[in-house]
Amino acid sequence: MKKFIVALAAMVMTLSASAFEFDGINLNASVNKISNEIAKRGYTYDEASDAFTGMCRGNQIFLTLNWKNVKETGKLGQLIVEVPMSEENAYSVVVKILNVLYHPAKGSKGGNVYAVDEDGTTLEVSLGKRGIHLVYNTPFYKK
Repeated sequence: MKKFIVALAAMVMTLSASAFEFDGINLNASVNKISNEIAKRGYTYDEASDAFTGMCRGNQIFLTLNWKNVKETGKLGQLIVEVPMSEENAYSVVVKILNVLYHPAKGSKGGNVYAVDEDGTTLEVSLGKRGIHLVYNTPFYKK
């Protein structure tokens, strides 16, 4: 459990180092280029979950790209990272880590929404079916 939490924290810090980069992939690129780069990194599309799946720092994760609800065609609106976790206290531990790393996003009402970049990119954390959901909303996201 401790190793997994440390790995998750490292992944979050890596993501936050550049809000538009994930696993070395420039998320400002075109959707086609982003999809190709994800495939080059060994992530494969899983029809059952409608997401890319692969290993990140030794842990299986699921990636979903939202390029439909965007202000600019061909850009990425959201990167949704699902981290399977079944530990009872996983969500509270992740929230504690994020509360230390980030400030609440301006205008967020309740929930756990964090400002992760000066350009307006936010991180929303929630508990999903498989585990923890990390939703990165880029400035291109149209709510």
